[in-house]
Amino acid sequence: MEPKPEQVSSPPGTPLTTLDWADVQTRTAQADDYLLATTDADGRPHVVPVLAVSLEGTVCFVTFRRSRKTRNLERNKGCAVTVPGGDVDLVIEGTADRVRDEARLQGVADLFPAKYPWWHPIVRDGEFYDPADDEPRHVYAVLPAQVFAFGKEHGFSATRWRFSNERGSTECRR
Repeated sequence: MEPKPEQVSSPPGTPLTTLDWADVQTRTAQADDYLLATTDADGRPHVVPVLAVSLEGTVCFVTFRRSRKTRNLERNKGCAVTVPGGDVDLVIEGTADRVRDEARLQGVADLFPAKYPWWHPIVRDGEFYDPADDEPRHVYAVLPAQVFAFGKEHGFSATRWRFSNERGSTECRR
């Protein structure tokens, strides 16, 4: 079931963005840049760019297994992925679950070379490996709890889409 757009508190007279849900999904899938926000143990935010792809309603990103973002997600799965755009910025809030299933990981790996031609991850033992690097990478999938679109014209128009908790596992499904 497709979520319905809602007005976000904005200055009086500010319209919803002109995006519909299909536009949000397309922009997320076609984006070049993704920023991941997690929370440190002391509550401070941690925001970093990540390599990511979109698969079946999730944003799947990679991170080294010993990275700060991995440690943060092990403590608190709550995160946000920001997708900057020329006219609209998207903010995807949800929880990140590690993808461990080999078939699902392969589905994610198959998407990376089209977006990042210089990177061809190999799936092995529930992780990604780079042929030029020995350090494995975890793959996480973020299934949205809510998504915001912030238009940059007309006084920062804003739209929100909310999802029920009935959407199931956040692992990328094939």
